[in-house]
Amino acid sequence: MKFLPAIYLLIAPLASWALVIPNADTPSFYFVATSPDNSTPRPVRIGPDNLYTTLSGSGTAIQAYFYQGYLTGTLDKSGSPTYHPFLNMTPGEGGSCTTYGQLGYSGLGYSTNKCASFPRLQIQSNSENSQLGAKLTYNYVGGFYSCGPDEMIWYKQNAHDGPQNCSPVDLYTVPVL
Repeated sequence: MKFLPAIYLLIAPLASWALVIPNADTPSFYFVATSPDNSTPRPVRIGPDNLYTTLSGSGTAIQAYFYQGYLTGTLDKSGSPTYHPFLNMTPGEGGSCTTYGQLGYSGLGYSTNKCASFPRLQIQSNSENSQLGAKLTYNYVGGFYSCGPDEMIWYKQNAHDGPQNCSPVDLYTVPVL
């Protein structure tokens, strides 16, 4: 029994190596949502449409990682196919794009919607509690929300933008084990 901690030290680097998608810049991780309304972290999943993210249902969680500075995702450890996160902002009045949109993942990396944004999303370490992982941000402005009975994930630059049946959520990283 006294050798058990030594075995863990030998296995840990091998386990963490196995969690890196081929050619990825970072180990893979999942996103979980926390909110003032619900203290239990909940996994962010792909919804029944296989495109947008949700907190409900039994969809697959995207394994996210960074590749060449861009947030990327996959559904399995092989890293193929890859999915690119986007914000489905839509044309608003006067032809300008809205300041809100659903968070989704596209296998194509582009959209026919001229307002869809494939932003450079960032993760920001929690300076008060590093155990929480890193928080997903977009331009360090606005935030993410869980909206409607399906609890779809939306980005809103301003809380009053877009759908109103929403609760603020923070999306934190947790490692893939």
